[in-house]
Amino acid sequence: MSEFQMPLAGFGPDPTPLPKGHKAFDRLVKKIQETRESLDAWAAVLAPYQKKFTNELVPLRATCRTLRIGFVRRLDEALDEKGLTQAERRGVQMLVVELTASLLGEGDDPALRALYKRRARGDYEDHAAEARKAAAAAFEEAYGIDPEAPIEEILREAAERLGGDQGPPARNAPSAAEHRRIRESIRTLYRKLASALHPDREPDPDKRDHKTTLMQRANHAYENDRLLPLLELRREIDPGQGAWAGEDEQAVKLYTKALRHELAALEDEVMIAEADFRMRFAIDPLVSLTPRNALKTLATEIKEARAMAGSLETELADIADLASLKRWLRVLRDEGLS
Repeated sequence: MSEFQMPLAGFGPDPTPLPKGHKAFDRLVKKIQETRESLDAWAAVLAPYQKKFTNELVPLRATCRTLRIGFVRRLDEALDEKGLTQAERRGVQMLVVELTASLLGEGDDPALRALYKRRARGDYEDHAAEARKAAAAAFEEAYGIDPEAPIEEILREAAERLGGDQGPPARNAPSAAEHRRIRESIRTLYRKLASALHPDREPDPDKRDHKTTLMQRANHAYENDRLLPLLELRREIDPGQGAWAGEDEQAVKLYTKALRHELAALEDEVMIAEADFRMRFAIDPLVSLTPRNALKTLATEIKEARAMAGSLETELADIADLASLKRWLRVLRDEGLS
């Protein structure tokens, strides 16, 4: 939870109807709370995701890779054995080239690179460059997004195409004059809070400790030009006063613009947090991912990797000798896979 978790009750509707500008402010307060919670959620899910990813998925992926390499090497050996027809030999050679390229795309291996060059009669780098170019063109044609763009931009485009968040209400920063007025409002509000909260003026030890904590929050907000936490503190100190006591309509408009800018900055932080998470674990930008579904998605991936390992073990046994390999190739042919 964020250090400045908002008390929604403090910013709920007053008994009397709020003017339109005040309602807009209250909506912003709620949106900022939701955005802060989302940012906190990305931070909170990182450790459990990392642990499960490292302890379960990484070993399974390593097992699958070892089995796939064994599968390719067995097919490669078969090409040097007598007994395959020309059609079977062509099919096996094609499989060796395709599977080796896939393995090299996931990580370099000198032995696999040499195998590829021998069976494909060409360097893997040439193949990889062509494949990357084709994949980039297909991606851009399918989604209208430049795959070389920063991941934050790709995520934003993907969210819009999937009907997701359309971004903050307004991303334009306050003008220089407005910023000065906002800064002055923050300074004035901070001074009033400091006067009311100063712990040295409180004789009761418990209240002094509480005021010290509140004063630390006020200092943190002031040092970071954060308006909303100061308004929250004011409401906490005197819950009985109206949310807009002492504020004219012009001040409310100014505060609202400041909070729109604050919301935009928070939403950018959330976008960056998601982008960093995806990059850390190599998650496709177009895969739906939230802090809420991240662990469930990982569990599904682990289940699929475990099933793949079992399937690879079975298939490796199916091509252990030439007769078994020929039967396996017939099954592929009958299923239209070769």
